[in-house]
Amino acid sequence: MIQTIARAVILAFLSVALLAPIEGGGDAHAGYSKSGARKYSARSARAKYKAARLYRNRLARRAAVAAKAQAAAAKAAQASAEAATRRPQKLLTRAEILASDPARLERLGSRLVVGFASFSEVKPLVEKKAIAGIFITDHNVRGRKAADVAKDIQDLQDIRRAQGMPRLIVAADQEGGYVSRLSPPLKWQPTLGMIIAKLKTDSEREKAVREYAETQARELDRLGITMNFGPVVDLRLGQPSRDDGETRIFWRAIDSDPYLVAKVAAWYCDTLTKFNIICTLKHFPGLGRVARDTHVASGELAAKESQLELSDWLPFRRVMTQPGIATMVGHVRVDAVDKATPASFSDAVVNTVMRPRFENDGLLITDDFSMGAVTGSKDGLGGAAVKAVNAGIDLILLCALDAHFDILMSALIEADAKGEMAHAREAESQERLKRYVFVDDREIPPSTPLQAEQLGPSVSP
Repeated sequence: MIQTIARAVILAFLSVALLAPIEGGGDAHAGYSKSGARKYSARSARAKYKAARLYRNRLARRAAVAAKAQAAAAKAAQASAEAATRRPQKLLTRAEILASDPARLERLGSRLVVGFASFSEVKPLVEKKAIAGIFITDHNVRGRKAADVAKDIQDLQDIRRAQGMPRLIVAADQEGGYVSRLSPPLKWQPTLGMIIAKLKTDSEREKAVREYAETQARELDRLGITMNFGPVVDLRLGQPSRDDGETRIFWRAIDSDPYLVAKVAAWYCDTLTKFNIICTLKHFPGLGRVARDTHVASGELAAKESQLELSDWLPFRRVMTQPGIATMVGHVRVDAVDKATPASFSDAVVNTVMRPRFENDGLLITDDFSMGAVTGSKDGLGGAAVKAVNAGIDLILLCALDAHFDILMSALIEADAKGEMAHAREAESQERLKRYVFVDDREIPPSTPLQAEQLGPSVSP
């Protein structure tokens, strides 16, 4: 009995101690008299109760958001595991893939850009001509000098040269801001949106953007980077979404004005092209309106095409047709075009919008195919890869050289053996790759500077 009373007294004391700081901080004990009796007024008690209730509600909301994210991730992981087995029917080992028909391996591999853990891991794929390029990111450069990373890249290029092959694509994700995967050792820079935020005229903005891009291009070039995944031309629309854990487009976007975004992207890409670095507009069809994080599951773009044409798609359409510019296609379903399939492997999106309507014969590369939006799709990773290639997507990005690579390549090899590949589209992609990427002397067709009337009206401050 005494223990029960003592426990009740202790709990009462702790509840007071926990609730008191919510209102007063350093005045938590101000409500006690010398005798120790509480002298809180009714108003103070109500305020404390309200503060405690708000605090509990805030914690509950956070817990609900976290639980929702965990449930979505778990669902995506389960779907990914199920979908991964749908195609191919026979999963080849890495050794079997590299030992497969050399001509087929080279032809199919010329559509892949892969990330990797170490240079020794990716070297056998380069030696077997099994990939088109590599993706360099933070774990490849962490704790290393730029000169050492550049040497490793050059060693891979030397292998290609000895094979009589064109240069290896060396891609990076160096947008500026928190997506600066190569900083350090490369110099850190803010986002393009930060650069122009306080500038009042187009002449000021152009000067600042070109100086920024030149600094970045020199840094990338000395490392051996030939393609950069930037700029972000998704629009800054609405407010950050609670369901967006990693994409964070609101913070990465340049601006909400599509004409201004188009101008900044054109100035940036024109500068990178002068250094023979391919810039990549991302992420078509636009993530500005998309609430869901495509790292977990595919997003949905429910707006009408007429609205998208005047806003989200405008920066892409005005800049993507310039030589030396690629476009990254994201894992977002465009309801007005194809409700069932993410744009990154949708034949309808590519061949009714991006190619004919936009009159675009430039390079198309997917966002990372190891994301949940692809691996958890109804097609699975392998099926999605076959659809992407058959739709005329030129390059598939796979950021991890793990089991995903084996699934993807097994599916492509199987589909090719069954005669399921669209060879006419494949030939068109190979021609684009030869024109813009696979060039021995690193010469990319010069860009034609976009005139003011092409980019749209001058943007007022």
